[in-house]
Amino acid sequence: MKKMIHILIVVTFFKGYVWASDAVELVVLHINDTHGKLSPYNLGGHNIGGIGRLSTLVKQIRAENPGRVLLLHAGDIFSRGEPGVIYTGGYVNLLAFEKMGFDAITPGNGEFYFGIENLKRQTSRVSTPFVHANVTYKHHDGSIFPPYLIKEIQGVKVGILGLGLIRPWHQSSQMLRLHGAVETAKQYMPELRPEVDFLIALTHIGVKNDSLLAAAVPELDLIVGGDTHTRLNTPSRITRANGNGSVAIVQARHYYQFLGRVDVQLQKATRGYRVMGLNGKLLPLDGAIARDSEIEALINEYTRPLDEVICRTERDLPNARDERSALGDLVGQAVLHQTRADVAILERNGDTHGVAAGDIFLNDIYRLRQYRPPVMLTRLSRDQIQAVLEARMYLTAGCSFEREDKTIANLKIGAKPDSAGTYLVAMERQVAFRHFLRDAASNSVVFDFTGQRVDTALERYLRDVKIIR
Repeated sequence: MKKMIHILIVVTFFKGYVWASDAVELVVLHINDTHGKLSPYNLGGHNIGGIGRLSTLVKQIRAENPGRVLLLHAGDIFSRGEPGVIYTGGYVNLLAFEKMGFDAITPGNGEFYFGIENLKRQTSRVSTPFVHANVTYKHHDGSIFPPYLIKEIQGVKVGILGLGLIRPWHQSSQMLRLHGAVETAKQYMPELRPEVDFLIALTHIGVKNDSLLAAAVPELDLIVGGDTHTRLNTPSRITRANGNGSVAIVQARHYYQFLGRVDVQLQKATRGYRVMGLNGKLLPLDGAIARDSEIEALINEYTRPLDEVICRTERDLPNARDERSALGDLVGQAVLHQTRADVAILERNGDTHGVAAGDIFLNDIYRLRQYRPPVMLTRLSRDQIQAVLEARMYLTAGCSFEREDKTIANLKIGAKPDSAGTYLVAMERQVAFRHFLRDAASNSVVFDFTGQRVDTALERYLRDVKIIR
């Protein structure tokens, strides 16, 4: 009889502990590396993805868990996006995210590729919070975004610390400084950890670096990651050095293939709450989920101008990244014409599908040049132009030459030099950064902004030309 009573008491205690009124369950929804792919697409014979499906599923989960859901994005929203994303500078994405009620976003390196000015302008137009602790301005070390935020849900104080990266080789990083993610996180722990019950690092540093972060900063409870496009079907767990539980790491692949879901169980403690359980999974965004018509109507409203016909071509305009092509020549001539330069030197990138004979839509322009590259002007000597062309394969206009390996021969420039023996050269900003601006102190080449980008120069040129024969 004593044994039976003992068992009964234990079971009653256990049930009371699990279902106590001071227990709270939170739902953390997360997504990453969506790269401006707003529309559904086919993969392996299945129609998947799309921001409309994401919105539908988020609404459903919120309805099932009122007041208990956090929605997070771990970065890379803009780059390599659909034409509507390029056209709006990413604003159409952010507007949709605002309407969906994202609680926090950490910008990825792809958000910086459009320029820090564009990123700050677009994020200022929406109410969605952005957090980023370890990228600052280079010259005064000031923050670009708040390093973290604290949000209270069902009485639980949740901290969200933003950590990300930039690419030092890219011109968008010229004004910025990248600090180590681990070192930065450690610096914020004394002020942040005592203020919260549950601490999330919302990162865009890759799954390997997330593991290093988890091992080095045991104060974290959950790392919601991005950058490496990793599919973690269940959370990866890094045991804390003190043996007191683990830090969970999640990531949800890319391109709206999945929405990640983490269910967190917390229990009221003497001071705040403590984590009692954490489970995660990936939810497919597939054909079983209807597309939110409200979100899709918003997208259509902002991308409708792209349906405008701006020119017509009577012949196909193929494109190629590694050799001369009709479309590449057209882009070069457009920049040359719009800037009145003698020579144009541009990156070889963009959509390799080219343009078929027929109408050219505004949509085609923003499909072809996906990074909104600014155009700059400078004056260079013939030898300086040759040195740039020998260093890398570029798209050019206003000159001709023969290439053998890395050697340029018979460089001919159509225009005549000025009295100082220099030519007016239009350069994509990344080209200028690569050869001159990265180490501006060591050379005297001065650049002026034209106020144009490659895509806008091409658009204006084609509107003037009207027909390509």
